[in-house]
Amino acid sequence: MSERRPSFDELVGEDVTPAERERLLRVHELLIEVGPPPELLPPVPVQLRTYWDRRRRGALLGLAAALGAVIFAAGVLIGDRGDGPGTFEVVTMTGTAYTTGLRASLTIFDADDAGNWPMQLEVEGLEPSSGAGPYELWLTRDGKLAAQCGSFLAEADGTTVVPLNAPYKLKEFDGWIVVVEGSESPLLTT
Repeated sequence: MSERRPSFDELVGEDVTPAERERLLRVHELLIEVGPPPELLPPVPVQLRTYWDRRRRGALLGLAAALGAVIFAAGVLIGDRGDGPGTFEVVTMTGTAYTTGLRASLTIFDADDAGNWPMQLEVEGLEPSSGAGPYELWLTRDGKLAAQCGSFLAEADGTTVVPLNAPYKLKEFDGWIVVVEGSESPLLTT
């Protein structure tokens, strides 16, 4: 479709004065340069959304939600290993026949590169030391004290949370006990 521009002479004719003709020619050239107004331009085709476009968008949203749920579940499964970050084992300790009501939880964390086993001992029911000395956590072999892992004091309410360390090969030992410093009588055992 070719566009034919109207000739100025066809539009104006010959019965105008030279001054009027000059003025109209300038206006004509400006109008041609600017172009037609928007209402005279051909319409832009409108693309209607179809039923299938809506279904496709819904299917893509459903697929994205399912993929997000799978990634979240995988993260939970991979990230939730053990009883906490770097936890090797949690050992429960209880009072002996003479120290009922005592209990403790010993969280053993993964060994560091040098072979140290960082731990955290949480105790309930121990009375604060009455001058007899602090409490001690020991590894046992054949039920006897074998390697000390640290000393601690109990709070006034009988609880304590204390970081300790075992710089030993744990597989060489068979249990844990808590004693008063200088004593071999267990207050808590595994």
